Amino acid sequence: MEMFITVIAILGGLGIFLYGINLMGDSLKAIAGDRLKVFIEKTTNTPIKGILVGALVTALLQSSSGTTALTVGLVRAGLMSFPQAVGIIMGANIGTTITSFIVGLKIEKYALLFVGIGAILIFFFKKEKIQQTGSIILGFGLLFFGLQLMGDNLEVIFDQFEDQTSKLFQFISSNPILGLFIGTGMTALVQSSSATISILQSLYEQGNIALIGAIPILLGCNIGTTITACFACIGGGTQAKRTAFVHALFNILGALLFMCILIPYSKLVGLIESTILSSIYQSNGAPLKMTLAIAHMIFNLTTTFILFFFIKQMVWLATKVIKDKANPQEKIIEELLDYSLIEKSSILGLSFVKRAIDYMADCVKSYVYIAKEYSFERKDDRISEGAELEKTINCLDKRIHDYLIKLTIVDLSKDSSKILSQYLDYIKDLERVGDHCTNILEFFEERYEKDMTLSDDGVQDLSQIYGVLLTMVDNTIDAIKEWSMEKAQVASNCEEEIDKLEEVFHERHVHRVSSGVCSYVNAEYYVEILSNIERMGDHLENICEGILTNEYCKYDEFNH
Repeated sequence: MEMFITVIAILGGLGIFLYGINLMGDSLKAIAGDRLKVFIEKTTNTPIKGILVGALVTALLQSSSGTTALTVGLVRAGLMSFPQAVGIIMGANIGTTITSFIVGLKIEKYALLFVGIGAILIFFFKKEKIQQTGSIILGFGLLFFGLQLMGDNLEVIFDQFEDQTSKLFQFISSNPILGLFIGTGMTALVQSSSATISILQSLYEQGNIALIGAIPILLGCNIGTTITACFACIGGGTQAKRTAFVHALFNILGALLFMCILIPYSKLVGLIESTILSSIYQSNGAPLKMTLAIAHMIFNLTTTFILFFFIKQMVWLATKVIKDKANPQEKIIEELLDYSLIEKSSILGLSFVKRAIDYMADCVKSYVYIAKEYSFERKDDRISEGAELEKTINCLDKRIHDYLIKLTIVDLSKDSSKILSQYLDYIKDLERVGDHCTNILEFFEERYEKDMTLSDDGVQDLSQIYGVLLTMVDNTIDAIKEWSMEKAQVASNCEEEIDKLEEVFHERHVHRVSSGVCSYVNAEYYVEILSNIERMGDHLENICEGILTNEYCKYDEFNH
């Protein structure tokens, strides 16, 4: 029973450590808000800047996995190019060494003091910034409290099974390949290299494992941490998968390089421990946890320095291993990042914007069809598909908007300027249609969770108004792509019908509720669904009005 309690305490300590480090990172992200993503996006136009930013952000978030996942997310959203991401990934590996150095500080006995201070700031102050600061301090304290809990109970187990554990770690020390796999597996399992390395630091400080055995495990931790980036790119595009591939490639190559020089590297780290660290901490003795922190730092700095000169080769290899797919979104977004096109030919730039808007319009059309399908049948995969489309639509909206604003600084003809202004309106309305689709999905998702059903009459009314909406969507999208006033006119005629149907079906629904056919619980939901469909019609009508102007359909420079 005592051993069972000890094991539970170790697992609990690991949980507290992971929660503390995540709380610190999440609270720092909350304070930074969206500025963190903007900061990363805007300050990584060269590999060196990317490395510095990656190191800084990882030091703040206390998680290289968090930084790489964020980077993969930015690549997936088209807000960052693949080559930009490589520098950040390299920097993230440097920044994660900060956690090892923090763990190396012997401040575990003050852990509960930090917990207390953090709790006071959270529960006795109402200002949000103060509460977030309290969360950072609380996370810092929990990190060390969990670490102390793990270390103390691991020591109990090793004392009780001294002979067995001694033989086990001797075997690991004599089989560095095994140590490499152990580090990789443990880190992949707990999703945190910081946690695995912290446990390893405790083992080394307690004298349970030799330096020659600890370093391969340390190297394996760096490979295991790449699993988070692999998870983050699931369902993503080619560029996101290439980013995850380079992250894995970087850490694997670094680990293999240091495994080749394991013996001299271990002697170097041991020399640093016995000379530099011992001289700094003469009174208390060299903190052995700091030894592995330094080993971790040397590994990442050296790997980054060497592979920095092979960034182009790693990018080339990633493009060969992960082939391009016929994905217009990635091609469009990638080309939009090349602002030199604006200076070369403003007309060419505006022509490209038309292609981007065509693609955005197709995405919106797909989203409307998903919303309609989910309204009548619960298919959970439609929620994830809708989320991806919403992300794509929002990304295209931002990128096209920024690109058009850049185009305003060059000399455009009067007709081109009018088209540019119309494009700005179109993307705004298309984005709003996507938002209403999101609202509908959320309404029906909640309705399905609460097992709320529509009446037969309600289903019939909804089906009828959706039929008109889909006709309007089809013709509006075709009108945009084909410069067709005829299609725009057909779509425009649908808007008035949608307005009438929304008003009639609203009244019918009120009657069903008052007569008891429908419950009052369903009342608000149904009205909001009709309202969102009607608003989609309004935004599509805005686009049609623009298309029906002579300027749009006579502007045929792109048609030839």
